[in-house]
Amino acid sequence: MKAIKLSILSALMLTAGVTAVKAQTADEIIQKHIDAIGGTDNWNKITSMKKVCSMSIQGMDIGYTETIVNSKLYRTDVSAMGMNGYVIVTPKEGWMYLPMQGMDKVTPVPAEQLKGAGEKMNTRIFMLADKAGIDKSEYIGRDTITNIPCFKVKITNKDGNVQTDYFDAATYYLVRTEMTAGDQELALSFSDFKKQPEGIVMPMTMTSPMGMGDLTVKSVEINKPVADDAYKPNPTDKK
Repeated sequence: MKAIKLSILSALMLTAGVTAVKAQTADEIIQKHIDAIGGTDNWNKITSMKKVCSMSIQGMDIGYTETIVNSKLYRTDVSAMGMNGYVIVTPKEGWMYLPMQGMDKVTPVPAEQLKGAGEKMNTRIFMLADKAGIDKSEYIGRDTITNIPCFKVKITNKDGNVQTDYFDAATYYLVRTEMTAGDQELALSFSDFKKQPEGIVMPMTMTSPMGMGDLTVKSVEINKPVADDAYKPNPTDKK
């Protein structure tokens, strides 16, 4: 009889746990994620961020630097095959120069790409540390990513773009995001989370499961001055 009672008690406890998980809303999961990566107050103090990274794709080493100045600049610098290129986006205009992809001159970023680039100029929204960029969110169940039990949340941003995010059920870190760009399915996984001196937590490794290789963050600079020439194409590049 005692064993039966214990079995019933165990079943009730398990059921209660499942009920509690189902009761969580998408908004609650996102808020727990924000708290887990440092909280709103710490992220609000971040005005700029520069990440120096390395990538390896099919045996080719690529240097990659990302610079963000909130509401002012999103810039990536790429070095590969002995060539240097970049993509620059500001609130009103943008340029691309990627000679390793056959570009021989600076090219304006297409208007449709500029429209979706606004959130990248905000470190809080880009890292999902701020709900301001979210139009609506929906909890859509649970899944397992690389043996990590996760909550799945469907998020629609202010521009109407939709992505599915997977949050570690134990830590609430964002471990994977999936989205569609045109007719292409894109996915990115995040790991090796580290707390920065400013109190925020960031993934130091990003992986594309579609053969694009790993991107490893080698260094992070936060709230450091960004030179004026970062906002414009290099005048010595062909135009």
